[in-house]
Amino acid sequence: MKLREFDAYKRLPLPVVSADGCELVLEDGRRVLDLYGGHCVNTLGAGDAKLGRILSEQWRTLSFTTNLLDHAPRREFLAAFERNLPAYREHGDDGWQVFCSNSGAEANENALKLALASTKRRKVVCFKGAFHGRTAAAAAVSDTKLPAFPASPFEVVRIPWCDVAAAERAIDATVGAVILEPYQSLAGVTEPTKEFLDRLRSACDRTGAFLIYDEVQTGNGRLGAAWAVQHFGVVPDVFTTAKGAASGLPIGLTVARSHFAASVPGNMFGSTFGGGPLVLAAATEVSRRIASPGFLQNVRDTSNALRVAALRGPIEKVRGAGLLLGLVVKSDVRAASVRDALLEQGVLVGTSDDPQVLRLSPALVLTPRDAQRLADALETLEVKA
Repeated sequence: MKLREFDAYKRLPLPVVSADGCELVLEDGRRVLDLYGGHCVNTLGAGDAKLGRILSEQWRTLSFTTNLLDHAPRREFLAAFERNLPAYREHGDDGWQVFCSNSGAEANENALKLALASTKRRKVVCFKGAFHGRTAAAAAVSDTKLPAFPASPFEVVRIPWCDVAAAERAIDATVGAVILEPYQSLAGVTEPTKEFLDRLRSACDRTGAFLIYDEVQTGNGRLGAAWAVQHFGVVPDVFTTAKGAASGLPIGLTVARSHFAASVPGNMFGSTFGGGPLVLAAATEVSRRIASPGFLQNVRDTSNALRVAALRGPIEKVRGAGLLLGLVVKSDVRAASVRDALLEQGVLVGTSDDPQVLRLSPALVLTPRDAQRLADALETLEVKA
């Protein structure tokens, strides 16, 4: 018997042999515009020349070493990453601290661990429609069709998304953490209100609970700002990221206000591969590129172009921000059918848990002129029932 993978993924019939920038190259030479970006991963696009040179040089210089040793890529990463962090000074705090791991689920696990250890509480408030990962704690606060883990390691209170009254009732002095995605991507790019985020912040301040943003998908410039913190103007106690933070290499980052990070023993955290020199070299380049002149403006300009391009054919509405967009299809079609029809036209988009919503999460180097290809595809689309 030949070795087989678990049947975990329903893969698309797309014979990809290579990728270039924002395009996938197929076996027969055809090029497909990639508006999905590997689930918000390919921040700088495929085959970025400068990133390739950096990784090659880092591999030759120091490919890996134990976290018991300091190294230049770690120092360079901290300096570059700090430039994009939201300003924060309070309670004599000196800003933020970060812990490096390997994935978004790990980053969220560490955020929850920090919050519950610091508050000495065992209850977490989360939201319907959320997805935070498939490990024990991350799965416990996710709203999935099938349970991703046998049991929860703490008490969970799950409330409706954007329900201010339900949130204020749930967040009391027994709650150690409130965790949310600033935009619920998998749920169909569902948008919060500013009032909702403000009231969560106030409830956490009142009760001593930690407010945690899961920025695995919304972070690293995707919303047209470095972080949702800047986009919405509501500062959490902890935020996490992964996916696009190293533009294709595995990384997880848990970022906490310094006085909270100092409230628990440092040896509570650990990671064999987290913070390795090769991955941090990539993450440093991503951070520098996000801070470079014009980069975030291009994200905003391209977002506006995609919004205009998308409102035709079967698309009824566009929601989201920056280059995390949800395309709501008309009621007489399904998003999966539109996805398949677009793929036949040479454009790859994603679906979501909402059968009426497509997702766009392309590389942040996509340009406004690329949006025309989406417009042209939608204009000529023939959607199969």
